[in-house]
Amino acid sequence: MTAGHGTLALVGDIGATTARLALARDGMPVPGTAARLATADHASAEALLAAYLATQRAAPRRACLAVAGAVRDGSAWMRNRGWQIEAEALAAALGLQHVHLMNDLQAQGLALDRLSAAAQDRLLTGTPEPRAARLVIGLGTGVNCAPVHRVPGAAAPFVPATEGGAAALPVHDAESLALAERLRAEAGGATVEGALSGRGLARLWRFAGGHGRLAPPDVLTEAAAGEQHAAEAVALYARLLGHAARDMSLAHLALGGVWLAGGLARAIAPHLRHNGFEAAFRADPLTAGIPVQVIADDAAAVLGCAEVAQEG
Repeated sequence: MTAGHGTLALVGDIGATTARLALARDGMPVPGTAARLATADHASAEALLAAYLATQRAAPRRACLAVAGAVRDGSAWMRNRGWQIEAEALAAALGLQHVHLMNDLQAQGLALDRLSAAAQDRLLTGTPEPRAARLVIGLGTGVNCAPVHRVPGAAAPFVPATEGGAAALPVHDAESLALAERLRAEAGGATVEGALSGRGLARLWRFAGGHGRLAPPDVLTEAAAGEQHAAEAVALYARLLGHAARDMSLAHLALGGVWLAGGLARAIAPHLRHNGFEAAFRADPLTAGIPVQVIADDAAAVLGCAEVAQEG
């Protein structure tokens, strides 16, 4: 199952809802080792990873893990799960020689050049500038972005970490101003993540007049069925995402293209085409020609981790 010559590594994308894990060798996941685990079923990252390793017949020597949270000096805080993850503590608990932590959007960015055409769905056509920065925007339980810079002579791009989801929600009209005021009252702040995460979509449904509680997937289901409040919430989401993606693209001068990643991105992509996303995104001359794609590969971040794991 794990035949090969390179050092075996544990690689994975630990999200607030789902962890995608595999073993990797020579920069590629080992066939038959991929698994998805519900994060909520485990008390800690150590427990989650130990449960996965217990199912494998080989012991990796190191790990490269993408985490849905800010990573500093080998320490990660998963805000949407409440987990503090320490690289050294993980290594000691799991018997690994070395653990490397990175933000999950960094891993998505490192995977861009390894994605097949089938793993990318075109949302908006355009002409990318070949040497310009690219941008990955993650939409799921949380929201974040990462610029992807080509480095002449380097095998892999440079992908710095950001906390783009914590940026203020763009306010461009009376409706977005009213929403910002509602978010400040309900969520403690009017941020991009507060409006464009899964929980944000549910907030938009209530803002549009929905009563009670509706899970994000149900908002999309109701919108597809023509329910008024859900349809209005999805249309508002599309416009807000267009404005936020435009602002992120301008901030990083991402003229090489934008990729939307994450479970919510894949689920809501069909709703973006006819609900004002393009008009909002294209509103600036610099973003008028930027292509936008959706990463269809649920485990793309694992590929990015495998890329880093082979470097030791």
